[in-house]
Amino acid sequence: MVFFISDLNATAKETGIQVIPVFNYVTGRFNPAAHSDFINLKKSVIPSSGDLYLRKETVEALKLLLNDFNKDYPKIKIQVQSATRNFYSQKTIWEEKWKGKRKISGAADITKTSDPLLRSLKILEYSSMPGTSRHHWGTDFDINTLNNLYYEKGEGKIIYQWLKQNASKYGFAQPYTEGRTDGYKEEKWHWSYIPLAKQYLKEWNNSYQEDPSQFTRSGIFSGSEKSGHLAPVYVNSINPACK
Repeated sequence: MVFFISDLNATAKETGIQVIPVFNYVTGRFNPAAHSDFINLKKSVIPSSGDLYLRKETVEALKLLLNDFNKDYPKIKIQVQSATRNFYSQKTIWEEKWKGKRKISGAADITKTSDPLLRSLKILEYSSMPGTSRHHWGTDFDINTLNNLYYEKGEGKIIYQWLKQNASKYGFAQPYTEGRTDGYKEEKWHWSYIPLAKQYLKEWNNSYQEDPSQFTRSGIFSGSEKSGHLAPVYVNSINPACK
């Protein structure tokens, strides 16, 4: 099986796309910097914090969104702080949090939590298990500040209210909204390009159903044998507009 391409009726040869197995793509086991369907945001007009990559379709839609936002608020800047993260970069984040090398909100010393499931659940408040992040897909990105309080006043509030009212016109939605009972906590900074993300969500779920052990067996990441079974809960506990 190979990963589908932007034009579902075209072949890989016709488009020149790099073919990646579906499972590898939706779980982030590839290098976006080497994939022809991804763009380095530094080579686009989209403000970014460094060498960050998104799919071409996401970039084109985001350009339109930012252009219109800038017309309304020329003095306020929206900058992409985080974009595509593959399996290996997500695993680095997970392992650093697991070992207490990276700060976790509300946890003074996570290494004192000996139960691997409880430790995983604390990390899962804001961070995905490797292989389960929407950031693997090239459709999702974080903006400006990864703190909900920023979006409750001043420029942050203006940005968030504008996005809530207008982002859907360009194909974007906030996956992790308030009011959900399962999954990650609210993330006002995280936005997703839904026309593609819906397809990848479906493929991710198909991959899990075909072989759950690819997410639950020991050794995938710290605690995977105890927490991997929760992957579908966190992947699918999202804003209904993202489904």
